[in-house]
Amino acid sequence: MTTKDSIRPAHRRLWSGLACDDPSSEIGVLGVPFDGATSFRKGASFAPSKIRELTPHVAPYTEDGTSLAGLRVRDYGDVFVDLDWERYFKTVEARAQQALNHPLALFLGGDHSVTIPLSRAFSSSVNGRFGMLHIDAHLDLADSFEGSRWSHACTQRRVLELPNIDSRHLVFVGIRSFMDDELEFLHEHPQIGLHTARDVYVRGIDDVAQSVVVQLQGVESVYVTLDIDALDPAFAPGTGTPEAGGLSTRDVLELLRTVFLDLPVRALDIVEVSPPLDHADITSVAALRVIYGAFGWVRSAD
Repeated sequence: MTTKDSIRPAHRRLWSGLACDDPSSEIGVLGVPFDGATSFRKGASFAPSKIRELTPHVAPYTEDGTSLAGLRVRDYGDVFVDLDWERYFKTVEARAQQALNHPLALFLGGDHSVTIPLSRAFSSSVNGRFGMLHIDAHLDLADSFEGSRWSHACTQRRVLELPNIDSRHLVFVGIRSFMDDELEFLHEHPQIGLHTARDVYVRGIDDVAQSVVVQLQGVESVYVTLDIDALDPAFAPGTGTPEAGGLSTRDVLELLRTVFLDLPVRALDIVEVSPPLDHADITSVAALRVIYGAFGWVRSAD
């Protein structure tokens, strides 16, 4: 029997036809549709499904015209939300190992709290020291926020509790919002890399990217976490806690191009995309451009 999917061109299927079940695929994907830790507007739980929904409409090429044909993407689906928050994060941590068995793990959030269990899984799966690049409007360095140590405002404090990362190997880019306790923590840990959105404007993204590479040089592996609100709301309106004066989509692409090609990036998460708050899928499309850029950079590294 002929089905609609059987006659659909390969590039019109999930992940532009790159999806497969091969355990040796270059990319492993896992969705974490959780937005229970947001402090403002919700909707990030819809991001994994929206991003996948759009992939059949993305050409399987990089923006430089390089074909992605032959690149394999294994999608492990979503970790469905559990009302028991602690149990859910443990499940996320366990399921993340599937994607981490691949050269690059791609995680689709979800609010930024999902990086807490994902980074735990990363920490236990890599050898040696790892570095973290945090691209965001916010530091997420609060020890506790609104009574929770698992808030999306506490992500990097929990990351720094892991045994194989220290503050020398944590770098922020795009920051333009601060809280008192975060500034105090930065004062106590001056070795943390901090490049504000204004730094990017004044110095240029290439200079900032080189600073990131220098700081993270020598670690065994790198985890990149991209909060979509790092982008100015003009480029990413669909997010829960927007901050004006942010990065452009081009800034983020150029930063990540340098980081992927010069550092051992093994995991990328994209969080805080909120489709219900979006207009014409602008924010999801920006996330997809980053994702397909990462696919191309992985291909370039082969």
